[in-house]
Amino acid sequence: MTPIGSRELTPQALAAALGIHTPTQEQARVIAHRLSPLLVVAGAGSGKTATMAQRVVHLVATGQVRPDQILGLTFTRKATAELDQRVASRLADLSAAGLLPATASDDDGGVRAADATDVGEPMIATYNSFAGTLVRDHGLRIGVDPDSTLITQARSWQIVSSLLEARTLPLPNESLSHNASAALVLGDALSQNLLTIEDAAKDLADLTEQFTALAAIKGCKTLVGKAPAVMAEWEALLDVVAELREYKRHHGLLDFGDQIALACTIAETVPDAASQVRAQYPAVLLDEFQDTSVAQVRLLSALFADSGVTAVGDPHQAIYGWRGASAGALDTFHQRFNPTGTARLDSGASPADATPVLELSTSWRNDSTILDVANVVSAPLRSGVVEDGDPVGEHITVAPLRPRPAAFGLESGAVHGAFLQDPAEEARTVIAFLAERWSPSAEMAVLCRTRAQMDPIAAELEEAGLPYTIVGLGGMLYVPEVADVRALLTVASDPERGDRVVRLLTGFGIGASDLRALAALARELTRPAPEGDQAGSPVHGDQVEADAPLLSEALDTLLRWHEDGAQEEAAATRDLTEAGRAVALRTARAIQRIREADSLPLPDLVAMAEQALDLDIEIAARVGHPMGHRALDSFHETALAFATDTDAPTLTGFLDWLDAAEEHEDAMSAPEVEPSPGAVQILTVHAAKGLEWDVVVVPGMDEQVFPSYTSAVKDDLRVAETGWMGSTSIFPFPLRADADDLPPFTVGDLDPAMTDKPLLTETMSAYKEALGRQSLREERRLAYVAFTRARHDLLLTGSHLSKTASKPRRPSRFLTELQRRDLLLPYAEGWVDFDESRPNPLTALTQVGTWPLDAGGMETQSSQTPETAGKDAPIADRVAAARRARHAAAAQVAAAMSVTGPAEEAPVQAEPDDETVRRWRLEAGLLLAERSRALSSGPAVRLPEHLAATRLDDLRADRRQFALDLRRPLPPEPRAAGRLGTVFHDAVAQRLSARGTLFGLGQAGVPDSLGPQDRDRIERWLDTAENLPLLEDYILAETETDREITIGATTLRCRMDAVFRRSDGAGWLIVDWKTGRRQVPVDQLSVYVHAWAASQGVPTGSVRAAYVYVDYPGGRVDELTAAGLLDLDQIESALTPGSPPDEMTPLPAPEQQG
Repeated sequence: MTPIGSRELTPQALAAALGIHTPTQEQARVIAHRLSPLLVVAGAGSGKTATMAQRVVHLVATGQVRPDQILGLTFTRKATAELDQRVASRLADLSAAGLLPATASDDDGGVRAADATDVGEPMIATYNSFAGTLVRDHGLRIGVDPDSTLITQARSWQIVSSLLEARTLPLPNESLSHNASAALVLGDALSQNLLTIEDAAKDLADLTEQFTALAAIKGCKTLVGKAPAVMAEWEALLDVVAELREYKRHHGLLDFGDQIALACTIAETVPDAASQVRAQYPAVLLDEFQDTSVAQVRLLSALFADSGVTAVGDPHQAIYGWRGASAGALDTFHQRFNPTGTARLDSGASPADATPVLELSTSWRNDSTILDVANVVSAPLRSGVVEDGDPVGEHITVAPLRPRPAAFGLESGAVHGAFLQDPAEEARTVIAFLAERWSPSAEMAVLCRTRAQMDPIAAELEEAGLPYTIVGLGGMLYVPEVADVRALLTVASDPERGDRVVRLLTGFGIGASDLRALAALARELTRPAPEGDQAGSPVHGDQVEADAPLLSEALDTLLRWHEDGAQEEAAATRDLTEAGRAVALRTARAIQRIREADSLPLPDLVAMAEQALDLDIEIAARVGHPMGHRALDSFHETALAFATDTDAPTLTGFLDWLDAAEEHEDAMSAPEVEPSPGAVQILTVHAAKGLEWDVVVVPGMDEQVFPSYTSAVKDDLRVAETGWMGSTSIFPFPLRADADDLPPFTVGDLDPAMTDKPLLTETMSAYKEALGRQSLREERRLAYVAFTRARHDLLLTGSHLSKTASKPRRPSRFLTELQRRDLLLPYAEGWVDFDESRPNPLTALTQVGTWPLDAGGMETQSSQTPETAGKDAPIADRVAAARRARHAAAAQVAAAMSVTGPAEEAPVQAEPDDETVRRWRLEAGLLLAERSRALSSGPAVRLPEHLAATRLDDLRADRRQFALDLRRPLPPEPRAAGRLGTVFHDAVAQRLSARGTLFGLGQAGVPDSLGPQDRDRIERWLDTAENLPLLEDYILAETETDREITIGATTLRCRMDAVFRRSDGAGWLIVDWKTGRRQVPVDQLSVYVHAWAASQGVPTGSVRAAYVYVDYPGGRVDELTAAGLLDLDQIESALTPGSPPDEMTPLPAPEQQG
């Protein structure tokens, strides 16, 4: 490309041409900087994403690069999507404004105006996915299978656990869970720091020897502590890591750490690969650079040193040091990525010219008082004060945050504070603050330092009736719908899991007395009661374990008796109510259905479990609650991924893997769902990075909580931490590749033969205090992140008795720093004195008991009821009162049932006077009459509640054949053409997922097992899809996406191959790929159009849909016209029994496949 108009096209002029905000001077300097290494220090809320997007547009508009020559990397998929959307939108505006530089014509060598289809799109990806692409493309050059499977943390834990169980040599720690976790920490640390096992073994041996020798000094064993044992444990675990690496290599597996390490090896040892990538991307944007690891920095610098790299980061938001992020990434940027400029600087060149560092320090998010608070808490980070034992070296200068101009809506805002007696009182204060500011459109959040702080806050929000969402807590496996499916699969595989059986029974609505009756039946079946013993006797002590596996056996027996019409059933189930018996039989049938289908593929088994629980119907009927639906979809995808990635997938293996995920991946990530309007979000500070709200509350502002540390609080607030010397959860600092940016390990410089106790005490104490200061710096950065999430209102609270503590704690140093500067407005009671007579109420919330309760022998409960424990009572009192009330009610129910047996006829009740009750009785009678008529009618094939949209054509064409297929379903006949079509769909989806665009599909991979003729055919199909005129002016939105629409009593499922959006945002296009030539009625796409329009809240007129037959030369497009679009009434008519079949859309005679 040749630069055009670069002198005239300033950032301000470009913004005016695109109709966007004029950039400030500091933004303009970043946007217009030459294409060379540049470090941008961007403070919180400084508009870095918008600035980076405008820099991309400026580089393209001035002809310095094409869009497809730009690489943008960030950490999360969410951040990737945001940057990708922002860049795509700006480039579309650039194209619409006619500002895309001209390109050379292939035909005559002339120049013609460019549009978005000529120049491709930027590659926006995560750091890990970029490394994965590099390994796939060039892995063979270093002996790595490019088709290796990426595994999750849970899968890694499962593998290492199996290796540990198979070991014959003992390890220092006998706990399997501890050893597995430590081995994974060690393996990941070796990858992040690019350490070989041999080098790590040598360094760990040196540390073990040093600590052992120091501990042998008279009186120093306690001073050295657990360090020798911890180092020895690391050494022993190296053998486990070596076994894990060999296992992964043999089975073609990689984890995220392997991807980065292997990509770094390729970049540093394969010059051709590095030069190819460098030539492909002359412009590179590195987002959140402060969070990169040593391995990531080495990888990227090996590829892009001395090229057009722009790194954006904020030292004050470096909060991921605990997971391997390098503290010195920003400080050493120019040394790594700008060696030429660094050499010029050493020769006397100007730093601004040779090693440029630009700032974005104007906050466009926060009001002025919040900025004052953020600047105070971050002031020690900017001071440059270095104490003995701190790492030495130059650091990037960071300016304080500046408020935006008043013309852009700057207000003063408010920061409030309170330090109260206990967590319950603190929670009530937090909720009062939120309630005062709540509205249906409010954006509010509570940011907790630890997850343990969330429960009291959530309980008070529930009590106050304020909507809330706990973000990230529990994860996918704890979403109720997924938990139910998992419970059913578990019981079908392991009958001894009585806890899962109880979940199923209670989910179907069984009562406590019926559950007790089932437990009694289970005991009778396997251990007949002695003479004189009552079936309902309570379970005690050693009976509990024996009874646990029997509940599912009772269900099996009950179902067998029912199906055989056995006479034993009536006597054995005398204590079961009819409703309880129905629930038990329903549960037993669901379990039996899954056991009988155990040979099905795992994804099909999961789908069957969902249907056996009627969750598909429940989800379809539930409007406005997308979490359950999305969680089940994620669970299906998880099962499919497990089946794909495992050599011999079994249900038992899948369930074991889920157990590992529950423990080691926070139960897997729950699907991201936009919170309901006005819902208060509760999340950790780490999870809040990159987000913002109008109102933010940060509770738990106590010493040892926030900031978090384990040592005792000293009067001068100095912190001494043992850190890596006392735990295998932290990789030893001396072995880290960025050790120069960490406190120097002075203890390692001591000669044990020349060291006495006073010297070791002084040296060790100084090093532990240096580790404490290192920890406090990260906690201070975390507080800065938390405070800058608030736009207008911020509340900081703490309590003398934090969490479940029984001894009072001091207010957080962050809180007192702000209080001393009069930056906090006291809220509610403000700062209260500690009352020694009031214990921590949270310690009373832990209860231990036996279930089922023995109602007859239950101790007399207190007469206090929830009403006597009013809203002003402590939370523990209210919870205890509610529990006592439930126990009392259960006792009353048990007593009533012992008087009136199930077979006793209920007395006739008089006609109630209440109109509502009369209406209920009338409706119940009508429903019972309707059920009687349905039961008395002859058997018929019922239209399923869920139906694939593709079956609508079959239903309209031949209802009798459709009913026969439902009654006697047969699998479709395997066809080679069908298998080839599946390969094509996978290739398209893979290409779309990898690049986010349809263009360049010719490079999509297909299996090597295909013959040359089939490969040529798929490549021709892909080429056809790549050059479709239909897709002009459209940008890909989603691939292989599912939507549902409920019409009448039927929910239609739509699986859409690809959905595109017009570049101007004015419409949608649904594409259904067809690899054969047999045409289908195009009006079948009407369901897709209605489903997509409903999901996006747009009229059907703005949604196009078409079949694309890629086997025809150049492709054949059969588009649904406005006249051909079936309305919802027509579709419902086709789904209604007894309605005449619709007239089908006339089709041309099918052509033979060429």
